[in-house]
Amino acid sequence: MNTEDRELHKRKSHLFMLLMLAEADNEDSPLETLFINKVAERLGMDPEDVQEIDKNPENLTLVIPKAEHARMEILYDLLFLMKFDQDVDQSEIDLVHRLAFRMGFRPTMTQEMIEVMKQHIGRNVPKDSLLNIIRKYMN
Repeated sequence: MNTEDRELHKRKSHLFMLLMLAEADNEDSPLETLFINKVAERLGMDPEDVQEIDKNPENLTLVIPKAEHARMEILYDLLFLMKFDQDVDQSEIDLVHRLAFRMGFRPTMTQEMIEVMKQHIGRNVPKDSLLNIIRKYMN
């Protein structure tokens, strides 16, 4: 697989993780769809790409980026998506924990970040609140 194909697969995998989370609570949310499409746009993809991933998940395997900043970007997107529909469901929390662990993040750090998101449902998350948690756990 060439570099361009690997990068495309990473972006698709990023979106696939978000789609998994959006479906974890078994509720369709237009807000979550909007958020996922905005992430897709940021990644250079479009809503049709998102629909293709959603319709054919068996064609994908999860790719965990090696670069820490790329893994952190995925974790942030997962955390913000989790609160986007104004409800943080236990199934979403469990999935974020599993995905964060696969990406190499400590469960205690992930839980603290989830708690911040739960405290700020319906409002903006203070800029430094997640960064302060990261600083606490990173060497």
